[in-house]
Amino acid sequence: MTRGSIVSLGIANPVFRPNADDEGVYDNDGFVDHEKVEVGLEKPADTEKTAEGANPAAPAPPTELKASLNLGHAVSLAVGQTIGSGIFVSPNDVVKQVGSIGMSLVIWLISGTLSMCGALTFCELGTMFKRSGGEYQYIKAAYGKLASFLYLWVCGVVRNGMGCAAIALTFAHYFMDLFMDETDPGFTVAKKAAATAAIVIIIAVNIWSTKIGLWMQNIFTALKLGALTVLVVMGIYFLSIGKTENISQNWFEGTTIDFAKWTNAFFASLWAYSGWNCINMMSGEIKNPTKTVPRALVLTNIIMISIYLIANVAYHTILPITVLTNERAIAVKVGKTVGGEGVWGEIWAVFFGVSVAISTFGALSSSLMGSSRLPFIAAQEDMFPKFVALIQVKNGTPIVGLLTMGALATFWVWPTDIGGLIKYVGFLSWAWWGMCFAAVPLLRFTMRGFPRTFRVFLPVTGFAIIASLYLTIGQFVASPVPCLGWLAVVAVGVPIYYGFVDPDNTCRTWMAWLLSKLSKLLKAEL
Repeated sequence: MTRGSIVSLGIANPVFRPNADDEGVYDNDGFVDHEKVEVGLEKPADTEKTAEGANPAAPAPPTELKASLNLGHAVSLAVGQTIGSGIFVSPNDVVKQVGSIGMSLVIWLISGTLSMCGALTFCELGTMFKRSGGEYQYIKAAYGKLASFLYLWVCGVVRNGMGCAAIALTFAHYFMDLFMDETDPGFTVAKKAAATAAIVIIIAVNIWSTKIGLWMQNIFTALKLGALTVLVVMGIYFLSIGKTENISQNWFEGTTIDFAKWTNAFFASLWAYSGWNCINMMSGEIKNPTKTVPRALVLTNIIMISIYLIANVAYHTILPITVLTNERAIAVKVGKTVGGEGVWGEIWAVFFGVSVAISTFGALSSSLMGSSRLPFIAAQEDMFPKFVALIQVKNGTPIVGLLTMGALATFWVWPTDIGGLIKYVGFLSWAWWGMCFAAVPLLRFTMRGFPRTFRVFLPVTGFAIIASLYLTIGQFVASPVPCLGWLAVVAVGVPIYYGFVDPDNTCRTWMAWLLSKLSKLLKAEL
């Protein structure tokens, strides 16, 4: 058993730790390590060769982060990480799909509720499997190595690159809107070139110095929250002076009853809630996580739902629905509308354009850094080529993972647009998240004796599972050809797994069996 390897969990009932006296023959997840049973206790690689004069019994330095975050810290960090480019681009797509102000607000409310149910479901899984990898570990535990490889194959190679491309295009749209009109013939090419340049710059900066990347991130977060605050204040101001003509009609007038369009609207709003599982990822740093994490999840999502509903009301108060549905850089349009045709209109437009562009640039930096970890983990688990796990000595960054994600994001920038990327990222994400949600009741049956410090109320998980099915099936009905293409991408991963990844060399076994049968049938030899 090599260092860092993970015992295959599969779906068979595992053997659990019966008592503390047998601690030595179990791995970190509570499963029997059969190599330890057969050949004796495995020594850590670091202590197999003890330096002369060293005390082998000396305690190792701590390797876990200190639990120092309270409820307020967790909520503030989660809100800061969740608010991204979505609220500055998604309201346009949501109201365009559903046709009315009231229905768009219902979509935002349901999406926030779904995000909270998904986060609470992930909370139970996170307390069971604390290793890095998140969804990868949950899928591996519930469905086995093939399913976990397919997740890495689809999400590590396709989905994450598309998500980063969508953020890059959002940045580029707001950035280029400062210099060109959307109707200009060269706007699309210029926007895609700017998106590509942003990806290249961020990858280069993070390879050169992670400290600079973190410093920029703090500034970008402040600008993002500042722009959103100003937007909300402007909406409140319009309401206070009686400018309510844009929202005075029946809020549900013009609602489209089309479940395929509703699916697209959900994907657009859920894009803005991306990051709902970030508290789960930092649960090891939170004090009393059993109580604090679920409370933080609920509070965070209540705050996010409130902020997004208020922001959408502000958009609709300032902009007529006909204008909102035809604008991509909606925050810039808000600035021009509030300031008027003169200098103040241009000043507010530039303020929103610069704030959203810079904050989205920061979101892109964070997304590229985070997404680069998935190929890195896959390589560590022998699922991807080992060179993908190379770490730069100077900065400790997964340099090959960063370069890989940068190349993938750049690839997806050119043939697609923001709306299409958000839609397909949503389809791929919720298909796999649905499998993770379904893992909760499955693991309660197959791993019923495994200790759980948090147990989610199953109807909450049930809602998340049903919603995931609706989103994936609805998208399949709405756009069958692209979805069949994504299924083909998944299918391609099966022979790759059995040919190059499977530790049991299944492919070689099959080929040997086929060779034996053919040699007998044809009476031939090698």
